[in-house]
Amino acid sequence: MRLRSLPGAASSGLVKLVWTLIILVPFISMILLAFRSLAALYNDPLGLSGAWVPENFRQAWDGPQGGSGFSVYARNSVIVAVEAVVISAALGSFAAYFTATLVPKWRRRAMIPALIAQTVPGIALVIPFFQAFNALGTLSSPVAIGVLYGLLCLPTTVLILHAFFVDFPSDVREAAAIDGLGPVGTFLRIVLPLSVGSLGTVSLLNLIWVWGETLIGLALLENSASQTISIGLLSFQDKWLANPGALFAGLAMATVPITLIYLIFHRSINSGVSLGNFR
Repeated sequence: MRLRSLPGAASSGLVKLVWTLIILVPFISMILLAFRSLAALYNDPLGLSGAWVPENFRQAWDGPQGGSGFSVYARNSVIVAVEAVVISAALGSFAAYFTATLVPKWRRRAMIPALIAQTVPGIALVIPFFQAFNALGTLSSPVAIGVLYGLLCLPTTVLILHAFFVDFPSDVREAAAIDGLGPVGTFLRIVLPLSVGSLGTVSLLNLIWVWGETLIGLALLENSASQTISIGLLSFQDKWLANPGALFAGLAMATVPITLIYLIFHRSINSGVSLGNFR
């Protein structure tokens, strides 16, 4: 049996190795490029020759000329990310739970809007969002875009949590009803505390998306003092001037924290995504 299983194990190990390299090589390349000088990047972009410039990180922290510093971008990113994660978790868990309590026929129909929302490309939403934000006077507002990101995260939140709530033991809900708790009280006092793992999983996935979102933020965050990291760092490269070393340094500073968070909680993410089935 062991001899027969060796080819399968070797194949699985090879796939894991290739997948690991696909993930690690761009990340390591970004870290290395963050220390390269401008001349070295243009003369030997894929090599390691030329001058090494740790000052790229200082330039990234100070921000591009005419822009704000990295600390301002990081503060805005934290505001937007926390707001989006909290809104999507609060509204998404509520919607997913009460959708899961419906009979199967209506449950499937109720999930159709979330499935359709997942297929809409982000580029199709940029102009309508810009017009709406401009009419409301909320352009260049991290708080407003945090609300928008939270709503955009709702389809993913509902779909993932729905699978968990469908498999939630009905005996627990029935016992809560016998004790006099209504549907909302059962959700808040019984179901939600027992769903911390799944809720944390979907919140991490939403955090990763919000932290790196660029397309919508580029249109809605015009003022440099309101921009997030992913938008503000683009100022290091424009039509007439480019500082790729500082750009890569800023990307490294922005990527390392979120990567560490993922590495710490990746097992919870994998198990949370695979919970249940859509029924």
